[in-house]
Amino acid sequence: MIKVLIVDDHELLRAGLELIFETASDIDVIGTADDGQEGLDKVKELHPDLVLTDIRMPKLDGIALIKQLHTTDPDLPVVVLTTFDDQKPIQQAMQLGAKGFLLKDADKDTILNVIRGAIKGETFIEPRIAGKAFAQPTPTSSIELSPREHQILTEVAEGYHSKEIASDIGVSERTVKANLTTIYNKLGVFSRAEAVAKALQLNLIEL
Repeated sequence: MIKVLIVDDHELLRAGLELIFETASDIDVIGTADDGQEGLDKVKELHPDLVLTDIRMPKLDGIALIKQLHTTDPDLPVVVLTTFDDQKPIQQAMQLGAKGFLLKDADKDTILNVIRGAIKGETFIEPRIAGKAFAQPTPTSSIELSPREHQILTEVAEGYHSKEIASDIGVSERTVKANLTTIYNKLGVFSRAEAVAKALQLNLIEL
């Protein structure tokens, strides 16, 4: 019998999963938790064979839960069940050794098969999630700002006006405006707000 602990902050989903597992003679839900911290407590108390957890939860999210279990119970299989298909948490969970990745609308047979596979050491990633999990990192921007342009744009982002920036870096206000025009051209934008937004998006500046 596979003893499963369900960790999810949505009561309806927990109940739905319990109904699914009730149809399987080889799987038994021994407990549920509605956040990661309670999940950790239940692992210590109930000693499940597998943890099925959401990623986004209050108090302690799924990634923090997996990270903690990776240290305290490295051999305990974890399956991630989520509606959240963002690349970063999926990759984090993979790096921490999660054994399965399911969207919450996965069908009954898929869920049962993933649980059984995880117990055997198999890893399953639902195809709809796989594109995110294995996506290459976004290439870094090929746009380069000179040290002066970087300083000017950073000060613009911090809310300083051209006159204040000119005084701060020891150049004329006209030079600051000329540099801003060059920055706009490099970024393909037409205003200070757009320049700041684009530069932050491309990690050219930090606030």
